[in-house]
Amino acid sequence: MFVIYVSLNYQQLPITTREQLVFSKDELTRANALLSDEKSILENMILSTCNRTEVYAVVDQIHTGRYYIKRFLANWCHVSIDQITQWAQIGFKQDAVAHLLRVTTGLESLIVGEPQILGQVKEAFFTARDQGTTGVILNHLAKTAITFAKKQHTTYRVSELAKTSGQTGLHQIKLSLKDLTDKHLVIAGLGDVGTHVLKNASTMGFQDITILNRTNERATALAASYGETVQAADWDKLAVAANAADAVVLATSAKQPVLNGHTLASGATNLKTVVDLGVPRNVHSEDLPTEITYFDIDHLTAIISENQMAKGEMLEAMAAQVPAAVDAFFVWQQQLHVVPVIQEIRESALDVEKTAYDSLLRKLPELDAHQRKVISKHMKSIINQMILGPIKSVKELSLQDDADLDLAFVCQIFGLSTDLVKQEQPYEK
Repeated sequence: MFVIYVSLNYQQLPITTREQLVFSKDELTRANALLSDEKSILENMILSTCNRTEVYAVVDQIHTGRYYIKRFLANWCHVSIDQITQWAQIGFKQDAVAHLLRVTTGLESLIVGEPQILGQVKEAFFTARDQGTTGVILNHLAKTAITFAKKQHTTYRVSELAKTSGQTGLHQIKLSLKDLTDKHLVIAGLGDVGTHVLKNASTMGFQDITILNRTNERATALAASYGETVQAADWDKLAVAANAADAVVLATSAKQPVLNGHTLASGATNLKTVVDLGVPRNVHSEDLPTEITYFDIDHLTAIISENQMAKGEMLEAMAAQVPAAVDAFFVWQQQLHVVPVIQEIRESALDVEKTAYDSLLRKLPELDAHQRKVISKHMKSIINQMILGPIKSVKELSLQDDADLDLAFVCQIFGLSTDLVKQEQPYEK
């Protein structure tokens, strides 16, 4: 059995081609079922997003499986097999496993490191699993990829590194204020930049957001579209609003500063952080009170540059984890054929424990329920400790070249059937 993938993605194909190859959510269940009926396909899962359409499958023969996957895609998308061959990126064995790990982690995404693809892979897997087109291998592979991606994003948090000056400014505010649930934000200037800042800020958990624009009607209309958390204020109330806020973001096109140290007097203001996105600058920063932290566009650009360097290092670290995860998957797969041996060892040991326990109860009928429970618990513990070493050795033996001979010897020692030792177990779809 071999793992294979066939990928039609943005790295090879423009949108004009990719849009011919998309599976809708409603189509995936039927598509998985049809692919499962193709020759050589033992398990399969289809992933389809705006940037990639991919088939992951377990096949009994690489060349045959590859052909029938391409034929299925050609028939479904109403193109020729030759076109699919020309467009497709194909890999198998270690390459296929590594590809799914990289895709799920976002390392192959258009925006490298983005976490959205993780949810899309999960949905694709659940759809195929519920349809019954995945089995032991793809189930384990998909779960491995999902767990791996979650761990990488938890460890490195690439998606939290801001990419724009507005996002960076909001992140600096969050770092400064920490808990935002009781904090008040002011956004002044509602052009393209200010509107994007409001969109991002509205999801961050601020208690209140006050927005202002030189055209008051613009602020009123925009506030109405966001609900109770966002309120509009007249432009001439900017100084009052800023002094009452915990943080201010300014993104106006004003030629002169709209705030200065006189309007934000020390001791008379609650303000802690000012983010100035204006060019020319919206704040005369030289005379600001010392307790106010100020960021202009150059400060934010420097932080973005640092973020890009940090992101690159994080992505390299994430990619470096892939080979070990691939190796671990194939160790698991190589040990599949010893599962029946391990199960029989456990069952045989538990049969011995049950026989001894039943004999003990016949000899000591006066034992109460609590005493019986304690004895049973300790007997099971003894059994588990006794077979722990042999089971570990069986797993290690399964990785050796002469695994069959060694495992047959183990079966003889434990009085088990040597028929349990098979490198290839019969596969049922």
